[in-house]
Amino acid sequence: WLKTVDEYFAGQNNSIQHAGVNYILTTVARSLEADSNRTFTYAEQAFFQRWWDEQGEEVKAKMRQIVKDGQLEFFNGGWSMHDEACPHY
Repeated sequence: WLKTVDEYFAGQNNSIQHAGVNYILTTVARSLEADSNRTFTYAEQAFFQRWWDEQGEEVKAKMRQIVKDGQLEFFNGGWSMHDEACPHY
C-alpha cells in the first residue's frame, strides 16, 4: 500500500496516487441506481462499512434494494481483501 487506509478512503495525498474509495463507492451506488442492468461485486468490507456509516437513510434504503435486486454482491466476506497474489512464497 502506498497510502494509509484513511488516505485511500478519503482520497488524500494524491501526490502518491489518485485514489478515493469513498468517491468510487458513491459513483457505483449512483450508477447501479441509474441502470438496473449494471452489477458490481465488492470485497473490501472495511471501506464499505466506513462509506455506509456516512450515508443517509435514503441512500441506505436504495442500496438495500440494489442488494436485494442482485446488482451489488459482496465477495469474500472479509474485512479486507486477502493477499491472493502470494499464496506460495
